[in-house]
Amino acid sequence: MAKKNEFQEAKTPKGKNPKRWPSYFKEFFMLFLAIILGFFVENQREAYVERQSAKVLAQSMLEDLERDKKDLEEAILFLEDKEQKIAQFIEMLRSPKSTWDTLAIYQSMTKVFSTFPFLPTDGTYTQMKSSGTLRYFDQRLVNKMNAYDNQLKKTLFRDSLVERGEWELVPLAGTLLNFEVTGEMRFGKTPTKEMYLKIKDQDTLDLFINKIMVVRTMSGRSLQEYKAQLTLANQLISSLESR
Repeated sequence: MAKKNEFQEAKTPKGKNPKRWPSYFKEFFMLFLAIILGFFVENQREAYVERQSAKVLAQSMLEDLERDKKDLEEAILFLEDKEQKIAQFIEMLRSPKSTWDTLAIYQSMTKVFSTFPFLPTDGTYTQMKSSGTLRYFDQRLVNKMNAYDNQLKKTLFRDSLVERGEWELVPLAGTLLNFEVTGEMRFGKTPTKEMYLKIKDQDTLDLFINKIMVVRTMSGRSLQEYKAQLTLANQLISSLESR
């Protein structure tokens, strides 16, 4: 027995107590468990913050889209009326000069130069894109947000072409009409200035009609983009409301 005890003592490293190993293991396990639990709690906290932030952002974007929707509906009505008025104006200019109504021509020109630019309310989307909070939303919803933004770029580009077409018409129209009169009419005032038409020949008239047609064409394209933008707005509103 003495020899057996000596053998056991020889196997035990000096300064080590075999009875302390379970204690070390238990302490390590408790520390590991505390770390895992801490990560879990932190992840839950972050997930809660993200969910709450997503609700606030979704509501803010809904409000932006509702304003866009209202403005788009008004812009569509405006451009549809403008298309009709320009078509009537072109028909008037192509009729015999003896039938021209100078006042009607001036009234039509005020419509040609009237605009209803769509100014989007995109602050929420821009903020989410720059801050990285788009990740709070389902990818399919993010895709719809991005599609709306991409369409917005096309819509604003078409608006810029309408404005360019109108400005290219200005120099010619300025030599043919009294712009003070069109300015008064545009703001709903009764004309007080002299009205005149200085269309000397058919070439001048053809050039005048051609430049007006450019504005009409560009306005028609803007109308298409407005309708496409409105369709996407309605789809995105529906998706945000049902999320």
